[in-house]
Amino acid sequence: MIGVLAIIAVLAVIIVPKVFSTIASARLTSAVSSVGAMKSSVVEFAGKYGTLPVTANTSRLDDLLVADGLIDGRFAVKIGTPQTIPAIAGGTWKRTNGVWAATGGTAQTNQTKLICLASTTGVPSAANGANYRLDGIAGNNLPVGARVVSAVIFGVTGTEAKELSFRIDGDACTEADTSTADDRGKVVYAKPTAAGTTVYIYIVHQ
Repeated sequence: MIGVLAIIAVLAVIIVPKVFSTIASARLTSAVSSVGAMKSSVVEFAGKYGTLPVTANTSRLDDLLVADGLIDGRFAVKIGTPQTIPAIAGGTWKRTNGVWAATGGTAQTNQTKLICLASTTGVPSAANGANYRLDGIAGNNLPVGARVVSAVIFGVTGTEAKELSFRIDGDACTEADTSTADDRGKVVYAKPTAAGTTVYIYIVHQ
């Protein structure tokens, strides 16, 4: 009996970490896939209406895509901080004279979401989705004033952030460790802390 228990214990030590690693990898794969699906919907929206509206703290671009019937529900992934339940209501989108605008709603701070901002020349890791250096070269910012759409994932661990960067940007634009801010490529984030970091993923700019 002791021998059997010893074998079970050894197998548990070998198998359990692999199971958790597989689950973590599947969650990252799902997140990357979700970002790709959002890009398709954003491009379709831009093609349909010709422009993308800028979001505010109380409005989300994914809510607009839901309202227009391009996606079934808000942007959500299985990494980072879970979505608030019940969901925090964002601004209500309405199109008037060909212009989309959101009114009302509650602040979407610290929520995983889609945003659209006017681009700046700020350092990507601190620009909160308002700038990217897609080729990874310092100074090669997006055109100032362009409308840039980003997927925002809140509360991501340093390990997850680095892996997301590697899967989307490849090795050339991925940091060497899990404790450094990332300013290069489509995935950017501030230096991770014990509480994690907020990851901004470039989708498209106009």
